[in-house]
Amino acid sequence: MTPEQLAYDKYKNLKLAAADIGISWNTLYSRLKKQGVPVIGDKLRYGSDRDKLSAMAESEFKRIVPNAVAMNDIRWQYKYDFTVDGYKVDVKSSMPQKKLKRYENKSWAFSLKKQTLFCDFLCCFCFDVNRNISNILVIPKEFFIGLKTITVSCNGNSKWLDYSINEHDLSNFFISMNNDSDLLEINSK
Repeated sequence: MTPEQLAYDKYKNLKLAAADIGISWNTLYSRLKKQGVPVIGDKLRYGSDRDKLSAMAESEFKRIVPNAVAMNDIRWQYKYDFTVDGYKVDVKSSMPQKKLKRYENKSWAFSLKKQTLFCDFLCCFCFDVNRNISNILVIPKEFFIGLKTITVSCNGNSKWLDYSINEHDLSNFFISMNNDSDLLEINSK
């Protein structure tokens, strides 16, 4: 492994890695690209609050579904976050937010952007104010295609809560998608 690769592996940040080995960030970037090293960054350590929440959700997904392949580890800002047994999954995250000032009700909001064009499933992590998982939703493409956002009421009155799944069943869900027999029973409620 080259000194550039070692420094980048240590920091996952171009500026810090370049400073560590005494070169400019652009020189480091150029050398890493020539060496075929994917420059992906570390959102969990260096990202905005939203990036950190997203990275936390992606980390939780990988923990719960260990056979998931993280596409962002291959290329920065990939079109979706994971593949699981051939299915494309984009992971979303949200914390409770007040939608309207005059109401006390809070909701989780998930921005879909262009994911509807690429992925088979959305996996939405609903975090509480302490960043603990409050709910996990797995929504098939057929139900979010054409939408720009999904809003889920924290008080339990939302059609999207029909797609809730517990942590244990999340991995089994993807296994069952490729299993021809009815041996796997998934209890999502």
